[in-house]
Amino acid sequence: MNFFGHATVASWVSNAPAVVLGAMLPDFATMIRARPPTAKQPELWRGVRLHHDTDAVFHDHPVFRELCADAVAALSELGLARGPARATAHVGVEIHIDGVLARDDSARKSYLDALGAAPALAAKLDWRAAEESARFDELVQALAERGVRPEHSAPEVVALRVARALSGRPRLSLAAGDERRVAEWSRTASAVVADRLPPLLADLAHHVS
Repeated sequence: MNFFGHATVASWVSNAPAVVLGAMLPDFATMIRARPPTAKQPELWRGVRLHHDTDAVFHDHPVFRELCADAVAALSELGLARGPARATAHVGVEIHIDGVLARDDSARKSYLDALGAAPALAAKLDWRAAEESARFDELVQALAERGVRPEHSAPEVVALRVARALSGRPRLSLAAGDERRVAEWSRTASAVVADRLPPLLADLAHHVS
């Protein structure tokens, strides 16, 4: 599950910006190539725990596994090699899950409120180096400025996001022409994900409540 998804699930438990921000911290640390910081505030730490509790259910859930398996089959049929197809399926399905969750006004608000509170909460995060703290600040600012918009789930944007996520990984990165193929898959994937997602969300809500 991506950071927006983690923010959404955390908001079902608490709308406190610190909890929602904490739920995104492990993903943010990965994005800035750092180890997760030590959260020196109870609500931040609660959010971090929610992140791990959510992942424990999400990645092994039958709905997610079936969505990924179907995506691998579709992407392979379109011409992607096995490694890129598997990686694209995982990343792409998660992006489309974010797109479904982002239709909820309260989810978008909780996410943006958490980003807005990050500068004030930064003093409660103990990173290993000052450079990591600076990169975290830059990331949060960039995400806040980008916001959450419907076009983030457009097929061409999904394909670009997948390509960027897999770049620099020789066995998984997209080959020439693959980005177009991912966009083609994405045109129907969004509706498939939206149709099959409710049982997964219900189980997540039950698990974290």
